[in-house]
Amino acid sequence: MALRIEKAFGVSIDSLMRMQNQFDIAQIRKRAGEIKVSRYKPAVASAR
Repeated sequence: MALRIEKAFGVSIDSLMRMQNQFDIAQIRKRAGEIKVSRYKPAVASAR
C-alpha cells in the first residue's frame, strides 16, 4: 500500500512508514494503562 501511495503522490515510503510507526506508538501509549503485564523474573540457576 505504501508503494502505491509513493507512486501516486510522490511521498517516500520511508516517510510514510515513519509516520505510521509514530501514529501506532502514540495510539498504544494512550492505552498503556489498560495493558496488564507482569515483569519477567528469570529462574535462578541451581548451584552444582
